[in-house]
Amino acid sequence: MTVSRTLQVLGMFTVERPVLSIDWLVGRLQVSRASVYRDVQELVQAGLLEKVDARGYALGARIVELDRQIRLGDPLLHAAGPLPQQLARESGGTVLLCRLHARTVLCILEVTGSAPGLTVSYERGRAMPLYRGATSKILLAHLPVSRLRQLLEVDADALVDAGLPQTLPGLQQALAPLRAQGHVITRGEVDAHAVGLAAPLLDSARLLGSLSVVLPAARFTPATERRVLPLLKSCARRIEARLENDRRRGQTLRTLHAPST
Repeated sequence: MTVSRTLQVLGMFTVERPVLSIDWLVGRLQVSRASVYRDVQELVQAGLLEKVDARGYALGARIVELDRQIRLGDPLLHAAGPLPQQLARESGGTVLLCRLHARTVLCILEVTGSAPGLTVSYERGRAMPLYRGATSKILLAHLPVSRLRQLLEVDADALVDAGLPQTLPGLQQALAPLRAQGHVITRGEVDAHAVGLAAPLLDSARLLGSLSVVLPAARFTPATERRVLPLLKSCARRIEARLENDRRRGQTLRTLHAPST
């Protein structure tokens, strides 16, 4: 099996399509049935797929093991520590820690606050659009020019649907104020009943992810904004500082354990 085909097979599983048959995979991959069966068996042996029943194969237990490893070893999650939970308590909203993944935004942590009846579409592991909502737009605003140019080339329709400019100068001009102010606030762009506030997580100029608070739109007032926005930005800066401290600690340990010459 080639690595690219392995990724193709794993990428074909969705919430709507959790079980795939050999016949379905043959039709989509356009390779022989014997090749697909051999590839699937290798994935089964690795624990990445498992036979469900006559319907076909589902993602295997190894995926769950890898997810646990991410939870325990992800530097961003480690640096965040208890800070998102504290932010959820203080703000009352749902707190999201997200990363950019290809042309989507991936939530890696969701902490539910005390706001009654608040339903948020973002959840851990669910890919969300890059062009709608505060969580996504703060990431978009901090992308380098090369990435913006690439998005304009390959994702023009999505930009049109989101009401964003379709030229590089126009897109840069639209995003510049968001980048300058260091936060984004949107109302009803992802969930109609919700307001999102988001701040970037940066390592110097390098974009690491975004931190967001989602609150009910019906209860969001100017006073709420004045109270929650400083909490959000303070939490983001503390996560960045903890990341920096973790990196310096790691550098020190590597220096101490480096072989002498």
